[in-house]
Amino acid sequence: MNPKISWRSGLALSVLLVSVALTACGYKSTTYSRASTAVALARYNANGTPDTANLVGGTGLVTTDVNTSQDDIAFAVVRQPVDGKIIAVGTSFTTPASVVVIRYNVDGTRDSTFGSSGITVTSLPSADATAFAATLQADGKLLVAGRSCPLSGSSSFLLLRYHTDISTGTPGALDTGFGTAGTGIVTTPIPFGSSTTANAVAVSGTNILLAGHSKIGLRFVIALAQYDSSGMLDSTFGGTGIVTRQIGSLDADAGSLAVQVDGKIVVAGLAGNAMSKIWDVALLRYKANGLLDTDPITGFGGGTGIVTTDIGSSSNYANAVAIQGDGKIVVVGNAFANSFAGTSDIAVLRYNTDGSLDTTGFGSPNGYVTTNIGAFDNGFAVAVQTDNKIVVAGNADAGMGDRLALLRYNADGGLDPGFGTSGIVTRSASGPSIIAGAFAVVLQPGGEIVVAGYD
Repeated sequence: MNPKISWRSGLALSVLLVSVALTACGYKSTTYSRASTAVALARYNANGTPDTANLVGGTGLVTTDVNTSQDDIAFAVVRQPVDGKIIAVGTSFTTPASVVVIRYNVDGTRDSTFGSSGITVTSLPSADATAFAATLQADGKLLVAGRSCPLSGSSSFLLLRYHTDISTGTPGALDTGFGTAGTGIVTTPIPFGSSTTANAVAVSGTNILLAGHSKIGLRFVIALAQYDSSGMLDSTFGGTGIVTRQIGSLDADAGSLAVQVDGKIVVAGLAGNAMSKIWDVALLRYKANGLLDTDPITGFGGGTGIVTTDIGSSSNYANAVAIQGDGKIVVVGNAFANSFAGTSDIAVLRYNTDGSLDTTGFGSPNGYVTTNIGAFDNGFAVAVQTDNKIVVAGNADAGMGDRLALLRYNADGGLDPGFGTSGIVTRSASGPSIIAGAFAVVLQPGGEIVVAGYD
């Protein structure tokens, strides 16, 4: 269900054979026929060329091998606004899997004041711990979200909070003022649910939001949870702190979320059939109290709170969402995805504030654009520049020698000719790994672009 894991991974990342959501808990180590991946951090100039001048090593790329025998992957990246340091968050797929947090100085060297030589590894007793998302609180503390998957039993939402500044605690250490029994960790099962994963995290005022999915009965449903600043579920949100939503009779998953300036919550993901793996883009908006935004006049999706978009044949789904300064909603994911044929394009969609596609201002007349780079291409992350140009990060030719892919679109949806080659940058693996890709992107104040993923 989580596209970050299921992207043609049977060929590309043999450790991730199928979607995490559809596998039983209990990670099994893998004997590789290829070199394992390391966490990758790459920085590009505003025109798409590698930033070889300001990142250590002179290639515009740094890699960090946390565990040399298993895959290490960054699924999220954040920039500390005070000092410009970069934090990459992801998973080391050991036995069991562990959450990895790495902090880099602005030049790409690891920050020795954080964790152990810049790295913090967090394991759970008798459980896989996988991290897919991260964000910073206003006080600088780091929130990490993902999945807790015990060796026996059902998986749960996983939320962790780390110190990043010595003024509040040891940088890289879990915040013992947060979570269960002062551990800095919260695990939240969804009532009546199994195969539960949090794919996204956001801050809403002083509250913390997670979004993902859980399987209730025979169907996967979108699941949201809201916590207060101590890590307790917030009962003002949906009555219990947890909200689940099935879309019609379909399976559904939330891959990303964003909070509007008015406190409303935008969730992007997919809706379709988990067995046939035929999906459509799903976009939902909730009020701050956890109810769908169904007002017939000011609501979303014609007063339903839900919009689904079928771009064309095969599967289409959303992996990332961002809100422009004017309130329009940008969604990035995949179009025409066919795992049997080994084909997929990158999709970028823009919606008006009421949930209708922006058919006049973006990708006219559709409100979306698709881009084909190789055979199976994925758009995993999005960032919107102040000029409303859209930066997309992902990979190309997934499953056949993945290449990192970075694209920039003009505000009208056309690829930006001033970026890379006709708006596209790709980068092959640097070795010894033979695959590379990006799962996260963050913009620098000077216009540079930082991506994180694997290499």
